[in-house]
Amino acid sequence: MELVYKFFEYFSLFLIYSFIGWLFEVFLALVKEHKFINRGFLIGPILPIWGSGAMLITLILKPSDSIFNLIVSSAFIGTSLEYVVNYLMEKLFKARWWDYSHLPFNINGRVWLGASATFGVGGLFVIEFLNPCFLNLLGTIDKSLLIYIGSVLLLIMIIDLCVSCKIIKNLKLSVNHLKKDYTEEISKKVKSVLSEKSREFSRLLKAFPNVNFSLKQKK
Repeated sequence: MELVYKFFEYFSLFLIYSFIGWLFEVFLALVKEHKFINRGFLIGPILPIWGSGAMLITLILKPSDSIFNLIVSSAFIGTSLEYVVNYLMEKLFKARWWDYSHLPFNINGRVWLGASATFGVGGLFVIEFLNPCFLNLLGTIDKSLLIYIGSVLLLIMIIDLCVSCKIIKNLKLSVNHLKKDYTEEISKKVKSVLSEKSREFSRLLKAFPNVNFSLKQKK
């Protein structure tokens, strides 16, 4: 029972940070595009990469670490995670979902210095301020209730993941069917056609406006 509770306590923390990440990116898109964009791979309002990064930082680092170590280590953990996720998603779906190649101080377009700095400062806040607050809040919830709610949310997330993967698979098939060459002009036309073809496709293409299904594989 205690082990199960601990799992769902950390899973709840994962969902909280995933939701915070979603809010942050939606806010940035709102400021930049002046419209709401449901950011992320999943349909629901969470960005698992944010939750995963926060949990890795939580499990690896300690509040007793120096501020310098917390910032540098958080930056390293977040940057490494983003690089690995970008690489794996490209290999799995044959598409580059985000690309920092146009920004200075990037590594293969997968990560860049600005994002690393954000991870560093964010990790400091997670360890020093957010974790104590959220863990205390979760501690006020009855254990059985937390396990029940966590189980329901886990099931919903798994369903969301399966549905999202199917949408991306269908999107890839549609791209292969429509695309005759890999020029930028054709790519824009393909995205336009796909956006009109399906509401799910439209959401995904808005969430990742720079997605490229025609790229050469990069390291």
